[in-house]
Amino acid sequence: MKLYYAWGDFVKKNLIVVGAGISGLTAAIYAQRSGFNVTLIEQHSIVGGMCTSWRRKGYLFEGAMHWLTGSSPKTAVHQIWRDTGAISDDVNISLHDPFYSVEHEGKILHLHRNIEKTAEGLIAISPQDAPQIRQLMKDVKNLSKMEMPIFDVKGVKSKNPKKMSIGFLLKMLPVLPAMSRLGKISAAEFVSRFSHEGIQRLLRVVPNEYKASALIFTLATLHSGDGGFPKGGSLPFVARMSKTFTDLGGNLLLNTQVEKVNIENSAATGVTLKNETLKADAVIITQETIAALNHLFETPPTDAWIQELKSTAKHTVCTFVSIGVRAKLEIPAWKLDSPITYAGETVHELGFYCHSGKEYAPEGCTALTAAFLSDTYDFWKKAKDDGRYKEEKEKLAEQIIDALCEKHPQAEGNIEVVDVATPLTYERYTGAERGAWMTDLLPGDKMKQYPGTVKDVEGLYFAGHRLNPPGGLPSAAASGRTAAQLVCRQFGVEFK
Repeated sequence: MKLYYAWGDFVKKNLIVVGAGISGLTAAIYAQRSGFNVTLIEQHSIVGGMCTSWRRKGYLFEGAMHWLTGSSPKTAVHQIWRDTGAISDDVNISLHDPFYSVEHEGKILHLHRNIEKTAEGLIAISPQDAPQIRQLMKDVKNLSKMEMPIFDVKGVKSKNPKKMSIGFLLKMLPVLPAMSRLGKISAAEFVSRFSHEGIQRLLRVVPNEYKASALIFTLATLHSGDGGFPKGGSLPFVARMSKTFTDLGGNLLLNTQVEKVNIENSAATGVTLKNETLKADAVIITQETIAALNHLFETPPTDAWIQELKSTAKHTVCTFVSIGVRAKLEIPAWKLDSPITYAGETVHELGFYCHSGKEYAPEGCTALTAAFLSDTYDFWKKAKDDGRYKEEKEKLAEQIIDALCEKHPQAEGNIEVVDVATPLTYERYTGAERGAWMTDLLPGDKMKQYPGTVKDVEGLYFAGHRLNPPGGLPSAAASGRTAAQLVCRQFGVEFK
């Protein structure tokens, strides 16, 4: 029997949200604030999903957030971070500059947040690349006018309506030709147009196979004053969201595995846990979509958008190698004398995210993280199956430590902790398919937004980074907001 709660002049409905990552927290907060009785279920011992970091022997290693789209109040997605409590006036946002640096032939090249400052420095070192650098600057400035739109779903009653306007469309029109042009070529092809090797290396801030537009959008985010880093990174960020939800009266269940989503008479009626069944009037699934479809249903839905998503999704996975060193380091990326090899990959250049300060490392120490973006899931899975997993992780870590100590002798003898997180790590802690935390968009791939609804099942909704490829934290948050609005629309409830 369903439980109902009197609220104002209507019956308060029960909603279950599966997964307490960014999209799940967002959906749960908005739905709870809008008057639903929300139960948020998370299989892990902490919230955050892919938006996470971990502590090892006094060091905090960031496993997700290296800059945040929507940190600037000028952006539409910033309001979501405000609404969910992820950002407030009390949260310090760092705009670290330069954003990225490389060492080349004894000189340090900088990628500044301001593209004009970057261009000035690059032209000074490579006048022959001036035409390409000026075109880069033009494209970045052009795309910096564009931001991720946040609108209401059709038919929802909203306390503060956000509708697409003619003004927004007119603002976007001049950007479309550049988006189309840059979306047809890879980042590698774009970077190869510069003759100076150091500039090529500096601009490799996204994987080579990505669209060139991904590179330009990243630089445009920085140039617009966005892309800051909230103090403390992922863990405090999601903890603030969790507190917002529970302060609103939401019910958070940690260390709880959903075994099945229950569907009766073409409607979602709740979920089955290990030892009990929870009833609900609607269910929002924010666990990574492909894994959820494979594991949470007796008969998975087969809508056309679901089939397309499952057949076309390209998995963005990563291997993180984190090092705690008893030294204060700020390290530009550098070319390796001896390449690093692992999982069939060859790495010719090494760079680190460097964090110091009391939140990240003991006094006078630095938390370093190297991120290797490549789909090495099959290698790590086979190593695990063959009993070589620990050995292979140690081999990779040793190569990186050797390279670090050779380049920066002050690290020699001062390595206090080493941690390797593979795609299997993310798969284990989040349940995501292949440990993927984004969807690759390659040249020629079209931008898509999947509906998150199921045609023949009432009250069943999906949210998460898969719904808005390529994904990322703002896409996950936006999809959670959309899912909450869809539930509000179903029951005629005003979205708040």
